[in-house]
Amino acid sequence: MRQPVMFINRGNGYENVTGREGSRCALAGFEIEWGTDSVDKQPECNVLRFQLIDRDGDLAGNATTLAGMPVLVQLSRMPMWKDLHAPTPWGELPETVTWETFHLLHTPDPSEGPDPSALTLFLGNITTGGNITQRDDGTYLLDLYAAAPTVRMNRTTQQGPTSGDLPGLHWVGDTAARVDEINRRLDGIGCPPIDMDSVAWVKANAPYPAPYELDSMPELSTVLHKLTAASPDMPLWFETHHHGGENITAVLAGAKASITLHSDGHLSVDGAGMSMDVLDASDIMIDESTLTLPDPIAQVTVKTRKAKWNDNDSTMSLEDAEVTITDRGRLPQNLTETIESVSFESDAVSVDESGGHWPGTVWNPTEGQRDQWADWLATQTLKPIPEHPTISSRNIDIDLHEETLQPSAILLAFASTRYTKLLDSHGQPVTAGAWLAIGGTLSFQWTGGAAELRNELTITPLPMLPSELSTWGDVDPLPIPWPALTFTWGEFSQITYFKE
Repeated sequence: MRQPVMFINRGNGYENVTGREGSRCALAGFEIEWGTDSVDKQPECNVLRFQLIDRDGDLAGNATTLAGMPVLVQLSRMPMWKDLHAPTPWGELPETVTWETFHLLHTPDPSEGPDPSALTLFLGNITTGGNITQRDDGTYLLDLYAAAPTVRMNRTTQQGPTSGDLPGLHWVGDTAARVDEINRRLDGIGCPPIDMDSVAWVKANAPYPAPYELDSMPELSTVLHKLTAASPDMPLWFETHHHGGENITAVLAGAKASITLHSDGHLSVDGAGMSMDVLDASDIMIDESTLTLPDPIAQVTVKTRKAKWNDNDSTMSLEDAEVTITDRGRLPQNLTETIESVSFESDAVSVDESGGHWPGTVWNPTEGQRDQWADWLATQTLKPIPEHPTISSRNIDIDLHEETLQPSAILLAFASTRYTKLLDSHGQPVTAGAWLAIGGTLSFQWTGGAAELRNELTITPLPMLPSELSTWGDVDPLPIPWPALTFTWGEFSQITYFKE
């Protein structure tokens, strides 16, 4: 069965410390804290806390080696036919083993090195902190921490590009120039690059950014986040892993989502710039007794910049400004009487008092963008949130749903849960619709001799596209009987599209 595999590099290349007979180190468990707990806060860098059993103390006694040591955690790849070479005769396999589940009998070879085709769960370096405990059997338990390379974005404060046309300012230039420069600098500090789809989105959607005064040295992460913070698509910048590579990717937490019913009865979710198949309700563990009522939010405040010109010394200066977006009547009056606001800090210029000297455009949200913000406000305020949704490798086939067990944003939808009978004002179950996991804790431990990965998630609801299905005939032909579907009549209304 597929499981996490850990490697460390003590200066002579990566060595496998997952644990096997005769090995000097063995992985006891780990947790990866990832993402954010709120959509108005950008994700922090992924932090790994892990425990190694050191049998001879060689690693525990060498603090010089531990400091800054590279760490790599992969999810072992899906086995190929040549890997399934267990000597057990076919006739002696359990009767429950089918062709579909046969690959689960495979155990990865713990002596193998990193696999360039495997999915990375964590890549980074050991930081300071942690502890070493000598155990009764003479072995040592190392409890250590490591940070992902994106932590360097928060520590890099180099001067940005300058121009003689704007003396006293840096990080000058238009949106395309800025995102390209950010990508160039990410490469220079050893961070994953922004993926090309996200770069294209930035160039098409982010407003012309204000520069910074030379005495202001923002972190590289701040420059990236403020570049896109004025968009109602609400990009959250996540470290994402693929088979053979890593990227920094914009996940669009404010873009409208859709749910599609397929002719075989399964659901898929499209939203936030991603598309995923929906897990069965039984595959997602949630708190069966508690829903969280969100704090009402009645308006969005986008912190922007005002461009001014000083004729005395022919210089441009930037001051604070802001743009306010309301709920546009989407919320009940009693929720808007005491206005709670959520703020986003942007480098967009919304006021130009420079007398024509400002070289860029002036940003103000369109009516369509204001409507998008208002729809997001209503979704955030009116939907109770399921507590502690958790996905475990004990419940799902990792080969089919490996993306749900990695430390980055994923899409969810709920069907036939305990809360299905709890309806909102539109007659829909309160947990209907698409949900985005924006953070959580990915953990690994040995349970009953078996490897278990668990992803305990922080989720937020996504605004939905209206359904295109109005009558039963809109899903004709649906070639499966109604009892075979995993959702109720009320949950049927959350479906946007039907595909044969």
